[in-house]
Amino acid sequence: MASTPTAGSVDLVKHLGKLGLEFDVVGPAAVNVRRGLEQVEPPSEVSGEVAVAVPDHTRPVPLQRVLELLSPLLQGRSRLIFATGSHPMSVGDALRMLGEWSSRVKFEVHDSLGPHAYVGTTGRGLSVEVDERFASADFRITVGVVAPHPWAGFSGGNKIVLPGLSSLKTIVEHHLKWYSVGKPGAVEGNPFREEIEEAGKLAGVNWALNIVLDEEGKVAYANGGEPSESFRKCMEVARSMYVRPVEELYDSALVFAEPLDLDLYQATKALEHAAPAVEEGGSLVLVAACPRGYGSEEFKRFTSMEGEAIEELLRSGRKGNVVPAIVALRMKDIFERYSVTVLTEGPLEGLKGAELARSAQEALNRLRGRVLVVKRGGFTVPQAR
Repeated sequence: MASTPTAGSVDLVKHLGKLGLEFDVVGPAAVNVRRGLEQVEPPSEVSGEVAVAVPDHTRPVPLQRVLELLSPLLQGRSRLIFATGSHPMSVGDALRMLGEWSSRVKFEVHDSLGPHAYVGTTGRGLSVEVDERFASADFRITVGVVAPHPWAGFSGGNKIVLPGLSSLKTIVEHHLKWYSVGKPGAVEGNPFREEIEEAGKLAGVNWALNIVLDEEGKVAYANGGEPSESFRKCMEVARSMYVRPVEELYDSALVFAEPLDLDLYQATKALEHAAPAVEEGGSLVLVAACPRGYGSEEFKRFTSMEGEAIEELLRSGRKGNVVPAIVALRMKDIFERYSVTVLTEGPLEGLKGAELARSAQEALNRLRGRVLVVKRGGFTVPQAR
């Protein structure tokens, strides 16, 4: 299982029927109104240096098509910045995403420990420091993929700025303060997201391109323009597609982490999305390719710790990148409240708190009662009525 393609999910769902399990399937709805990249008008008459911030390799962005759209802006003084937040990203990752564009654009990878410019303080007191190469540009563009996110409500929009282009100091302060109150599909009244929006305004984003992907990973809807309006329009489409009502809580869930299953760090989002639709104590089977294993040695180390030890570490005011510790803590909480099995061929040996399954039969045997099948779980949020 090198990936979790649609064909594989179909086979597993068929197998559920053969086992005699009662199940429902929830996944992305069809988009009501398609609007492709070709319908987006990029800004014109832009002078000075242009900086374009784009998602990193952990996000399924159609980057080369985006660059074709923005090509008139990339002819002169311009730079492309991969907005990694605190994620590790290699030059090789960037080259694979760029393809033939690697020789046509000047590109850089954000480093949360590199030079940053202070752009202001939010109303809640967060000091916002942004990659100085982006902050110093004359015209600043962000590109985002909008889909539900377990803490920020939705990805995309100004999330490219915070955490994408922010200093580690800003990222850690923001995440430590608000991660516990963030939730998927919620923007208004969600301090985690509201701080992100204010950070984007402080950074002076001039124009934003936001994209919503369909179940096949194709562009379902794209909007470019004033950053807040572009994000709002795409968020409405993403909500209608990916926040899916279910009638009641289930005994178990079979969750396909795609398209966020490059590593366990990303795949945990699918668990956070699906768990609230299952009775506590129920069974969760996560199907995730995880070819890059845990995602980082740092995250792997935190997953080996007990939840109480992680909480103590976070309370201690420890310096450095504690975001992987927060992700591990959220994952551990789900492991404690549910029986979790991870079906993968990825290098996840030593995972504590969950069972590893290497075959479909082994994983499906962990399911019981009424089962909710969550397709494209990295984006899909089942919500009990």
